[in-house]
Amino acid sequence: MRNGDFAVEVVPRGKGVGLRETGSGHVLARPGQIYALRIRNFGPLRCVAEVTIDGQNVTAGGLVIEPWCTEELERPITPDEDGRFTVVAEGDERVFGADGGRENPDLGLIEVHFRRELPGGPERARPLPPTLMDTLDRGPRLPLGAPPSRLRPEVFPIWNVSASARMPNGRGGRLPLGFIDPSLDSPVEPEPLLDAEILDDAERAAGTGLTGHSEQRFTPTQLGPLESEATLIQLRLVIASVETIQATPSPADEQSSPARPAARP
Repeated sequence: MRNGDFAVEVVPRGKGVGLRETGSGHVLARPGQIYALRIRNFGPLRCVAEVTIDGQNVTAGGLVIEPWCTEELERPITPDEDGRFTVVAEGDERVFGADGGRENPDLGLIEVHFRRELPGGPERARPLPPTLMDTLDRGPRLPLGAPPSRLRPEVFPIWNVSASARMPNGRGGRLPLGFIDPSLDSPVEPEPLLDAEILDDAERAAGTGLTGHSEQRFTPTQLGPLESEATLIQLRLVIASVETIQATPSPADEQSSPARPAARP
């Protein structure tokens, strides 16, 4: 799931049927599935990602993500525990205590708060770049003997917003209304399932325990001041059947908090 410059994905590790994120933000899994959090920073500034799982902070003071970089978190940042994140079904009293996690409204909830590092020092303003007409008034830069430009002063070139918006003839510009490019043979994305459909198919809620041993290590670092308002991404683990996981369509970006399945005995 992506929100602005940041994205979080739950990725499987080891054996199992894998995981599937839905458009509602639910992550369908089977008990015992080991996973990691793939945390992305698409922005030009460093950021700190504060991760909570099942309502517990697992990143201490926060995990630093460099600009345009990705980090995968597979264990809590703590010196006395190096187990890997593992999906555990609701009701496991050895992991979640006497109530098996049934009274925990945050069971299965994965929250990541991103805060950017503020740029250091005041940045001096720069003037706007010259206009097209100013550039043309400077005279042509063509080799001697080249024909003069026939561009009329009132005619401006058309710029592409992205490479995917090109015309079939290779020229830039918008496609006319009703035009369908036969070269764009992309499959139609399935509609994301609604929360009610996901919760009906979910066997029960899920949380996270720790199993095995992770070799991942962390190095302390220092950052400057951080922005006050954080960007939030939320996902929620739920237990689903193998058939449901394999039949669930691809994810779609949402920013609402996924609902929790009702507690079951």
